[in-house]
Amino acid sequence: MRTAIFQLIFITLFLLSSNWAFASSDPKAQFNQRYPNEKIALIKTEDINSDKKTESFILTESGKFYLINSKGIIVFIQDEIYSDEYFEEPNIQIFSPAKNEKHVAVTYNYAPSNTKLYVYKLEYGTLKPKLSIMGDLEVRIEPNGEILEFWKNPLSHADAWGLSLATYKWDAKYGKYRGTGQLP
Repeated sequence: MRTAIFQLIFITLFLLSSNWAFASSDPKAQFNQRYPNEKIALIKTEDINSDKKTESFILTESGKFYLINSKGIIVFIQDEIYSDEYFEEPNIQIFSPAKNEKHVAVTYNYAPSNTKLYVYKLEYGTLKPKLSIMGDLEVRIEPNGEILEFWKNPLSHADAWGLSLATYKWDAKYGKYRGTGQLP
């Protein structure tokens, strides 16, 4: 009887550890098992909080954005992320806006020439939104972590516009992005 109990405990622990290892080692398979009707368009995996465990970020063809955190839990983050026809596909960027810190950015494009950008920070096992901007012309993340938003600024005379630039920098002390320049 005692041997059977130990065997049952061993098998249970083995299965639990196997499932955890499966979840963390193959996020694509884990996602497909949980959401068999969703098609993955893009997946990126990286350790963004320096805990030596990876997180995975998934965009689906239906425009949904998911996180698989380091514990293997799938978290729905946002939907309606898809580019209009003839534009580049949505993209996931992992960048460093400050020393020892990484954020995740999702961008997509839509007519006539707009770029939408969402920036998230990993907090408490999920992604928290930190910035949401739209550039009429372009949104770009610089190597130093600054975010540039190029937008059309209407001029006083009809049907004319000028180029304006807003720059966003991460303020780690306050946990938010601060914009400077010509903000829309």
